[in-house]
Amino acid sequence: MKRKSGFTIIEVSLVLAIAGMILLMVFIALPALQRSSRDTERREDMMTLISEIKKYQSNNRGSLPTESGSTSWDNFYSKYLNDRFTDPSSGEKYSLTTADCGKSNANEACTTSYASASFPNDYKITVVTGGAVCNGESAIKSNNPRRVAVLYKLELGVYCGNT
Repeated sequence: MKRKSGFTIIEVSLVLAIAGMILLMVFIALPALQRSSRDTERREDMMTLISEIKKYQSNNRGSLPTESGSTSWDNFYSKYLNDRFTDPSSGEKYSLTTADCGKSNANEACTTSYASASFPNDYKITVVTGGAVCNGESAIKSNNPRRVAVLYKLELGVYCGNT
């Protein structure tokens, strides 16, 4: 009597179930890896922004961009950052969206924001001047008026960096 060799239906089912579980784990982990990768790129963008603010300060005797004129945030953005900043989600260049530096209170900081048009508005880079420093996920006033805090709401939290 000759025996036929091959796999039983139980063995094939078991292999398919294991392969299915592996694929399921990959598809569950992939979006988290993509978010993490985009957030890493955003942190790098923020470090570039902080570096460029420091460079601007050293080129301008420690001063920061102003509301308007030749030393405005618009000019800072176009001269120092324009071709470097793109949103990792859409690939669009960031643009200056807000420059609200009207100080009704001497303790109030000036806030300038950068964002891409397609990225949700709450995911933007916020530059807080007027002596701001990071305090967790927000900025607070410090004694040094030349300090700047840069906040970036990421997909997985908020990142804050100081000059």
